[in-house]
Amino acid sequence: MNIKLAATLLSTASVLATAAQAQNDPVEWTLAYLSVKGTIYEEVVQAIPDRIAEATDGAIVITPTSSLVAGDRLLESVRDGLVEMSMPLTGYYTGSQPLFTVPSLPGYSENYEDMAALMASDYGEQVRAVFEEDYGATQVMENAFCPQTLFSTKPITTLEEWNGRKLRVNNRGTGLIGGQLGAVAVSLSAAEVLPALERGVIDGVITDTCWAYGAGFGSVITHAADWDLGKVIPSPVLVNTEAWEALQEDVRNKAAAEFEKIEADFAERWKERTAELPGLWTDAGVDYTEVRDEENARFNAEELQAPVLEAWREDMQRAGLDADAVLDTAKAAIE
Repeated sequence: MNIKLAATLLSTASVLATAAQAQNDPVEWTLAYLSVKGTIYEEVVQAIPDRIAEATDGAIVITPTSSLVAGDRLLESVRDGLVEMSMPLTGYYTGSQPLFTVPSLPGYSENYEDMAALMASDYGEQVRAVFEEDYGATQVMENAFCPQTLFSTKPITTLEEWNGRKLRVNNRGTGLIGGQLGAVAVSLSAAEVLPALERGVIDGVITDTCWAYGAGFGSVITHAADWDLGKVIPSPVLVNTEAWEALQEDVRNKAAAEFEKIEADFAERWKERTAELPGLWTDAGVDYTEVRDEENARFNAEELQAPVLEAWREDMQRAGLDADAVLDTAKAAIE
């Protein structure tokens, strides 16, 4: 669809939405997402429609779809007017939007509290400004993906064991780190990961532990390693800004309040779900290892991380952004 035409259609839809509300007809929105079974992300998708419909007395009807938009086009789908809402996987955009890389750099987002503090800081404001200015989207809530964990068919619990391993990663930060350790980053869609593990195309994958469990990785992988490698990746929920502002004020206020409640409820759900996963992996026969503090210290040593940060700084410079100022803001947020 022509982008200008799509934007015109969305603007027209916003006007019609306002008129529809005036007549007590519901506003109908489509929510685009990537189907990743067993995740908190997908639980949020399933909760939003009923809770927003109830909170707004049926004024907003949201229909989720995982088939309309590709996983790496979820931001553009809101900008271009294909859908009114989306839940993008920001890791997929770290090549073109290096600002999004920060949570996946080791030491900045290793638990939910750090992630929340990071995204509540000026750094988070910068990210939301990118959503607004580059994609015409307003963030209405945020959750997180379950901890990023290294799942493999061979043990990878020391720095030396990374060397030569073919690993699927889902963001540039983790790819840079793996490269420093001699691993080979392989680009695969989510649907390709399990077959690739089965056929030996890859030796492992760094991904959301809830998705790995829900997708049945336990039938193929034999090892899981919990490294401090930027474990907790934020998961925003976005609404096209024109569609959001077209809502009647009372309806928008009710929706905003409910999104805040959903965010709080799923923060607790995240902690509950992630606490039980190590035991579930062990029960499934997987050798689940919490990587030793000494090994994580080696992983986070300056001589290893300096080249990674330098490559990221170059990404930031190309984007016209001040990497050191961003890192200073991020460090201050989690201290």
